[in-house]
Amino acid sequence: MKSLFSVISLSMLAYTSSAMAEEVHGDIWLYVNSNQLVTGSYDHTTGDIISLNTRVFEAEFGIDPSFPFSGDEPGFGAANSLTGITFTMNLVPGLSVWNGSGYDASVNILNFGYGSQSTSSTTGGSLSFLGAANTHVHPEYTLSNSIGDPANGVYLAAFTYQSVGMISSDVFYAVFNLGMSEEDHAAATEWVEVNLVPTPAAFALLGLAGLISRRRRSTHPRL
Repeated sequence: MKSLFSVISLSMLAYTSSAMAEEVHGDIWLYVNSNQLVTGSYDHTTGDIISLNTRVFEAEFGIDPSFPFSGDEPGFGAANSLTGITFTMNLVPGLSVWNGSGYDASVNILNFGYGSQSTSSTTGGSLSFLGAANTHVHPEYTLSNSIGDPANGVYLAAFTYQSVGMISSDVFYAVFNLGMSEEDHAAATEWVEVNLVPTPAAFALLGLAGLISRRRRSTHPRL
């Protein structure tokens, strides 16, 4: 695992360069820093780490027309330092929907599953995973309600990672788009970045700190 100094240096480089960089939507990159689970982002097609500190992830429902209310993003990868370690990805209870200037509670339910494991935003819950070399996982996210098809909208869910003997990750967010414009999706995502996740300062993971809101592709080595 890289030293803390190296991690800080890479994070600051990504942050100071991000204003001029093109945004890349990445999967979650899970690793450990000072015994705390941390979420960054990476491009799973190339293996390149985009950011070492990301707390907001965008996703789309209905990429596969056969499953219009489902998707498998964001996926996640785990650093090789987590090989052999069991950890959970936890869905925080509740689901919100974008109203154009903020979020309201949604009547819809987010179902969250992988293999035989499943939970929902009604109660919240956890999916367990065992870290392995080159871990790359795509859970399934499905929107539903008790009346009929869920309405188009941009939906917000919150998650954490946990593992025994480690400090849990800070809360991170997935912003799911169902049938809305990219402009609406971007506005809803930006609201989360501005209002729920403060700007990072020298990789200080204190409370809810720790978002590099604009991300760029880099060639940082895996931790």
